[in-house]
Amino acid sequence: MKTHHGKSLCRHRLNQAAVALSMLSGVAAQAADSGGDTPAAESPAGNPWEMLSKGRFEGHARTIYFHSSNAYYVPGLRQDTASIGGKIGFRSAGYQGFSFGVSGFLQRPLHRSGDPARVDGYVGPDITAMGEAYARWENRHARVTLGNQAIELPFAASYDWRMAAQLFQGISARYGLSDGNHITAVRMTRFKSYIDDRFRKLTTYNTTIDAYSPAGMAETPGFYGVGGVRSLDLQTMELRGQAWYFNYQDYARMAYAQAQWSAKGDGDGVLPFIAGQVFRQTGEGRKLLGPVDSKVYGVQVGARRHSATLSLSYNRIVPNADSYLNGALVTPYAHYVASGPMFAQPFLSSAQDLGAGNAWALDLNGAPAPGWFIGLRYSYMDLKSSATAPSLRQSEYLGYAIYQFSGKLKGLRVTNFIALARSPNHAANFWQNRLAMEYRW
Repeated sequence: MKTHHGKSLCRHRLNQAAVALSMLSGVAAQAADSGGDTPAAESPAGNPWEMLSKGRFEGHARTIYFHSSNAYYVPGLRQDTASIGGKIGFRSAGYQGFSFGVSGFLQRPLHRSGDPARVDGYVGPDITAMGEAYARWENRHARVTLGNQAIELPFAASYDWRMAAQLFQGISARYGLSDGNHITAVRMTRFKSYIDDRFRKLTTYNTTIDAYSPAGMAETPGFYGVGGVRSLDLQTMELRGQAWYFNYQDYARMAYAQAQWSAKGDGDGVLPFIAGQVFRQTGEGRKLLGPVDSKVYGVQVGARRHSATLSLSYNRIVPNADSYLNGALVTPYAHYVASGPMFAQPFLSSAQDLGAGNAWALDLNGAPAPGWFIGLRYSYMDLKSSATAPSLRQSEYLGYAIYQFSGKLKGLRVTNFIALARSPNHAANFWQNRLAMEYRW
């Protein structure tokens, strides 16, 4: 991923959508159609042969187009990149609790400049990759998956709005199959990023993703983690909490907790909610990025009425000159990919990749008509990458619309995201349009 436009572009051209679409409800959710949370084919097998005959093929085809002007704040740099591809997979039927799944991904260019600097970092590459290859045992209460799989954890997820999802190799176990009540433990030893064609002992901090990372091409044993989610329905309100611990080996240890109170009701009423979160992180093992001592706090307040949701989010990333990136979180499987569960996040970059200080976001989204999901977001990143660096003071304006067809065109979805970012530290404003069309079967 070399470029002729200097360090600034190299560090930012691979930044991906920080809006985790799974945070958006209903139509907006680009849920990962992967082995992490998808059960085996519905009809159980009566014998091992029927695991195949009653299994199902599934997948999706996608076309993705990115247009950028002054890409990543480089004046005059224009990127126009379009690709086509998708996924095809097979899931067996379950036999005495056992099942398996396999899949593969493909990405090929429709339009790509001959100048590498004018090609988007993840829409542009050719990809032919083995995806999932897992075996699973499950019953009504628990699930254990072994092999190449998708997982959906804080800062370690498939982020499946790309052509090829991020995947992990290892073992995961989950007790409680409800999204609102479960305990999960994982041990992952290898990782395939959204531009890789194989599983390796690398992370998104290696130079295949971040050309200037101090981690270089150092391999690691992977990561392990444990945590869970608990929800309480109290008739007029709902309480939901989650807590997690992760050990990103040779990078950092992370503890994360979050709690939310939401009012419940029927009719035309306005239903308020409030949430808080805290992250604590210290260095681990070889500390490939250097010393890590990070503290992050967050609060979110908002209200819902019918499908519309309005929220104001704030994160305080405590500055620490003796820690990586002035105290920012270390996220080896979300660097230049997504802001994970952080409340206040931009779209064209990831909050934890920008430094420490104060981050704000104001969101409005909803479903005004059947099939539609639209939204607006304003974010302000008052963050410094070091104690002596000027604050980024980045304002970003985002608008998006998603339409999901029904009837004979069920499975077809069109999405469009347009964002403009500006900072007094940069002479040019950066704007980008991301258009995608997908058909799932």
